[in-house]
Amino acid sequence: MILLIEPDETIRKKLCDLLSRERIVGVGSIPETLEMICKFKNNFDIIIVNIRLLNEIFAKGTLFRLCDKLYIKVPPILGIYNKSDAEVVKQLKKIHEKCEFIEYDKENSRFPEQYIQAIKELFPQLIVDINKAKESWVIKKKHEEQVDPHAWLEQEGFLKTAKGISEKTIEKHEGKQEKEKDYKSMYFDIKKKYDELVKYVKELVDSTNKE
Repeated sequence: MILLIEPDETIRKKLCDLLSRERIVGVGSIPETLEMICKFKNNFDIIIVNIRLLNEIFAKGTLFRLCDKLYIKVPPILGIYNKSDAEVVKQLKKIHEKCEFIEYDKENSRFPEQYIQAIKELFPQLIVDINKAKESWVIKKKHEEQVDPHAWLEQEGFLKTAKGISEKTIEKHEGKQEKEKDYKSMYFDIKKKYDELVKYVKELVDSTNKE
């Protein structure tokens, strides 16, 4: 099982798609990371993490104190970095020799192989379909190059033609107030759950900091 920590949702999705045969938990922040460690404990075989978040994790030490508190081993760590983060990598290598690092480059056609090999060095039992990974990487790259943002927005319903709007104005006006109430209800429900999660993670972080 893999814990993937990457704040950029698009990059996180790409990295997950390259490992389609593995069970992956993807998160975008340190509080979410702590929550997943609490939930799954020793089930993670490896942590793949954005280098900037990894730097923050090492600086604060919260993750390691939490693992100590739960009596679990810190899984092997693979740091993902951009070219501009090379200096950060040098500094982290001096402090933490056991971590491995790989540069993320969406223009590199060999990245899927390099990525998978880097993971296998830390997690030899990795289950992967290399051909499917390569195919996924190429298809996504072509899609990014060919997609028409305006056409996509219109296709997804974010943009409407003037004709379409005029034909549906009266129909959509009816029940508009009821829909607004529904949206507000959904918003406050999600906000309540989010606030509860933030409170839980804050208490968790505070408790580990006191150790």
